[in-house]
Amino acid sequence: MLKLWLCCALFTGAYAFNHGSDLDDFKEYMNEFEKNYANPTEQNAANYYFNYHTKLIAQQNALEDRKASTYRVKINKFSDIRLITFAARLPQAVYPAKSNDKKPIETENTIADEIDILAEYGINVTAQDQGTLCSGSWAYAAAKALQILNALPSDKEPMEYSAQHLIDCVGMSTSCTTQVPQQAFDYLTQVDDATLLTDIEYPTHENSVQGMCTPPALPSGGVKLATYSKIRDGDDESVKRFVSNSIPVIVEYNPATFGFMHYSSGVYVPPARARAASSQFLVVVGYGHDAATKLDYWLCLNSFGTQWGEDGFIKIVRSDKQPIAKGAIFPNTLG
Repeated sequence: MLKLWLCCALFTGAYAFNHGSDLDDFKEYMNEFEKNYANPTEQNAANYYFNYHTKLIAQQNALEDRKASTYRVKINKFSDIRLITFAARLPQAVYPAKSNDKKPIETENTIADEIDILAEYGINVTAQDQGTLCSGSWAYAAAKALQILNALPSDKEPMEYSAQHLIDCVGMSTSCTTQVPQQAFDYLTQVDDATLLTDIEYPTHENSVQGMCTPPALPSGGVKLATYSKIRDGDDESVKRFVSNSIPVIVEYNPATFGFMHYSSGVYVPPARARAASSQFLVVVGYGHDAATKLDYWLCLNSFGTQWGEDGFIKIVRSDKQPIAKGAIFPNTLG
């Protein structure tokens, strides 16, 4: 019995072992990312995983320094949790049985060698933060795709549309778990007079958690979607064609890897197999070729905030062996 107690005590105490610069680094991390933990046990566990990830980050960046890898990573708001916990917070998406997608608009046959829709038209788009308690990337991706499309081809400042409006009023019981962008597009195309409100009209809750659907009585802004279209899985050429024609395309991506979780810069090349099946929806806003790594890439907007990645964006390797077209969908025509 004494041996069992000692074993458990040592195991529990393993999280608490920390001293010197490691402890100072963790305190700085807590301050920078405004971390608060429920109790000492939770804080010790967070401290343990922070130290663990700090070492992995140093190893990955050393590989990139030697040109043995094509991307860098950094400490961020996820560094105090296990990878499996990160993956569990982003459950695999579940798609509706029925779709109301329509035939895409006509596009030019000539496809650009590279394009960045935002840079091409001078559109200023900031990566928003979906928080850590709600898997709401479906809503953020839908709102951002509509924001970008509505800003074209004029040079006006794009309106920020409310992902929270979709989370509260459209996603139903799965708003923070397994919902998909199609649900947002179905609402906006199938419900009479439905519009996506602006962030000013429908502000974001703390951590983007789902709340009561309370739209203003007399909305003044907002955007109406007339039709949306889909791209079959694996058809990266169609993704490229529509993005080349300045149409933002939403794709489902599996984020359950250390590299994606901590991505900082460069061209991200995922491992052959992820740790789990999770879903994060990204908006493909461009593609190109990276001279430093000699890799083609997709330029994608995420919803982890600007402290993640390259100001909230990620370059993902563009390869026939690792197609990005999964659950791909895009706003077709505005109402």
